[in-house]
Amino acid sequence: MQIQDFFINGDMKGAIAYMREREEFGDILPAYIAIFENCEYRTYDVPDFLNQILLQYQVYYRDVFYCGLPEEEAADKLRKQLKALLDMLDAEEELLTEQLQSVFEAKGYHALFGKTQGYYGPYVWKDTVPTVYSVELPGGTAEYTVNILEGFVFRSWMDYLTFGRYGTGGWASPDGTINCIEQAYDFESERFLVSLLKHEAQHTVDMKQFPGITPAELEYRAKLVELHYSRDLGLLQKLLSEADERKTNDPHAIASARIKREFADTDQMKLSCIQTRALELLHTDTKEMEEKYEKQKTVSNG
Repeated sequence: MQIQDFFINGDMKGAIAYMREREEFGDILPAYIAIFENCEYRTYDVPDFLNQILLQYQVYYRDVFYCGLPEEEAADKLRKQLKALLDMLDAEEELLTEQLQSVFEAKGYHALFGKTQGYYGPYVWKDTVPTVYSVELPGGTAEYTVNILEGFVFRSWMDYLTFGRYGTGGWASPDGTINCIEQAYDFESERFLVSLLKHEAQHTVDMKQFPGITPAELEYRAKLVELHYSRDLGLLQKLLSEADERKTNDPHAIASARIKREFADTDQMKLSCIQTRALELLHTDTKEMEEKYEKQKTVSNG
């Protein structure tokens, strides 16, 4: 068992016991004892009232991850405390969320509220910087805009529990724009340049070219683009491990299952073979998609 297993399972008692037994955690252990055993919570470099709001989330994390309070019970306690702070005792949750956001925005912060993987936790940051990238794709160059989020104050529960070691790297806005947390990304890495930029830019191109394209078709094509440009032999193995045709509502699992079939006869230990095969499959699929969606266009126009 490793320390991250305790964090993933939300077991702070187990994590602290694990750290107590190992010298390498001597520097960080007192900070965990202060918060979870002594209730000495963190204060942030924000106005006092915003700190009072963030304090309620810290208490919620201790209730759930250290004291073992059932999540719904802890969540109910959190909502009551937030409503009391904002003087809106009878408000529905949606209205409470809107008000929380307004309070942070009035002080010059961006804030996003709600749940991440089943637990409440706000994202609070200072600046949103829209950045346009020119992205090379097999079909030509496409421009793609990413919002880089800078100056984070709070990054939900996993970041809190791990003192910034793990946490959400970003999310998509309702309009499809990708938001990247600056501190979570190496902007020169393949994870950003290939798995995020090329993948998402291919989605944008395909949605424009093939209106009506299915989520599984989108994912299949974007994953082929990743495989063509990636220099990481482990990427194909990662995709193959996600393959599952039974998960009919999971476009990633369906796309990966198709890739598993189509790479069965490819030398999976030779990067050039993977890259070439991916491009061949993409070109073949483009022709099939053009025929499929051209026919649909003809039928709908007829």
